[in-house]
Amino acid sequence: MISQELLSMVIGLFVSVLVVDTAIAQNIAELNRTYDAYNAAAKTGDVDKILSMYTAKTRKDIQRGISKKEDRDFFIIMKRAEVPESYEVQHTVWDRNGKSGTLYLVAQLPAMPEIERPRMRMEMMVTFIKEKGKWKIDLVTPLVDLDNIKRPKDLTFNPDDADTEKFGYISGRIIKTEFKEGYTLVILRVMDEEHAVFLAAKKVLLKAEVPLDDLNPWNMHEFGGHPHKSDNLKFFAKEGKRIEN
Repeated sequence: MISQELLSMVIGLFVSVLVVDTAIAQNIAELNRTYDAYNAAAKTGDVDKILSMYTAKTRKDIQRGISKKEDRDFFIIMKRAEVPESYEVQHTVWDRNGKSGTLYLVAQLPAMPEIERPRMRMEMMVTFIKEKGKWKIDLVTPLVDLDNIKRPKDLTFNPDDADTEKFGYISGRIIKTEFKEGYTLVILRVMDEEHAVFLAAKKVLLKAEVPLDDLNPWNMHEFGGHPHKSDNLKFFAKEGKRIEN
């Protein structure tokens, strides 16, 4: 029979986890509300409202750059260009103290004749900082046009294709990891390119005490190894380490 003391500890742990999860969910919802309010202001061209959504530092930087009417008008166009028809949050990252957070999202952006931009799907990063108890936008950063990413010709693994006379490094964000028979495949996003990185098989990695969680999607990672002889979007890794996001 479980002791009363142990039962109390288990209940306390469960409640603590529940409280943390609830707080995270509330913060994520608040980030989304802040981003939606920012987009609403940008869509109408309400400069004062847009600026009020930014952190104090970013707001001051922007204000210095839009003192002239033509600069202000261009600012409105560029803010409208950021407003998605729709978006889907893919991932959320928090700093250690919970005072800043980042949304990674896929946005469907409308055509913008003013800047000669067609309708497109864009991966975007929206960074927030909490100031005086409220979430404020620090940066809105377009990352990559998802329909124009460069990819390897194929994902075929052939170790004889490694150029062993050369050794280099590659770093980026992990998109996915697949443990195959005899090797591990990591798809690594580097700017507007996706690279196929080949590692040793899972059992070899485990024997070498490689922390497999480091290979989870969304982690930043650096690999050292050999390039492919003919496809510069393939890489044969001999070592690697996680980079703090």
